[in-house]
Amino acid sequence: GDGALLYELLKEEPKHVVMLEIDEVVMRACNQHMRSICGDVLDKKSALNYEIIVGDCMKSLDQFVKEKRTFDYVFGDLTDVPIANDSENEIWNFVKKYLNLSFKVLKPTGKFMSHGNGAACDLALQQYESYLESIEPSLVINKCQAFIPSFMEFWVFYEIHFADQSPL
Repeated sequence: GDGALLYELLKEEPKHVVMLEIDEVVMRACNQHMRSICGDVLDKKSALNYEIIVGDCMKSLDQFVKEKRTFDYVFGDLTDVPIANDSENEIWNFVKKYLNLSFKVLKPTGKFMSHGNGAACDLALQQYESYLESIEPSLVINKCQAFIPSFMEFWVFYEIHFADQSPL
């Protein structure tokens, strides 16, 4: 909801970006107090090359699936990879649902980009990657790490695409 990703993406001059955000209050606070990271993109909900949809992203993703609307890139920034012994709990079920919807709206040649968790959270990251490996069609999972000073640790980032990158 801070608008930073939208702000940075618009510097690349894309045709169109859709930002999904649940919390209008967060957007207003960021727009007022964090303009160094969001610029003026939160001043209005839409412009020639972007739109911000405020509401439950799951509903928007469901609607995009129904409309057969697809995207070149999907940035998953909903939540961190859950740290839990049970990968069948409520949080994991939420993660699985948004991953499935994200890949349904991704073009065959598209990329899904997301952060994972701290690199020290081996079990959680293994569970996440194991779930990604179960998704059909098959995915190629690329990951890297970067030190995040505000977290004081290395964080894992993912770039994922379909194994068969040929357009339908």
